[in-house]
Amino acid sequence: MTDKSQPTKFELPKNPVLLERWCLTILESLERFWGEDLLMWREIVLITCDVNWKNKYRLQARKGLLHDINEYAMESMNQQALQMLNLKLRQEFGFDLNDFSNRNNKRIQNILKRGVIRNEEEFRLVSDKVEEIYADDSQKELVSKLNDLLGTFENI
Repeated sequence: MTDKSQPTKFELPKNPVLLERWCLTILESLERFWGEDLLMWREIVLITCDVNWKNKYRLQARKGLLHDINEYAMESMNQQALQMLNLKLRQEFGFDLNDFSNRNNKRIQNILKRGVIRNEEEFRLVSDKVEEIYADDSQKELVSKLNDLLGTFENI
């Protein structure tokens, strides 16, 4: 379990060393699950988490990396493999992939209440949610509301 001096899950992109450990832990599990080397992903992780990387958008890139790795794992693994990964993440970091998913759902609810998407990060979050639920007939009303928000943001 993590101690109090480690950053929380939502500060992960601000700590490139911890983010790199998080991403590589997920990639190791994916490699065991799929039985193939994910070299491209490893290279992306190492470049994005390089503390000497001098790009003014590096925090945004790290947030994107975190989102993409988490989403890739959740979509690629079966339930049993995902449970094993979440257990490992919880033991090593004190939180797991579900914590990010729950946070994203809360953020989407806040965007819906506000009635407007403020930035590219929120646009991506809403767009990903639409992709996730569009085929579910019970979610048609939510998909419609989210698509309206996406359309308004794109026309600004």
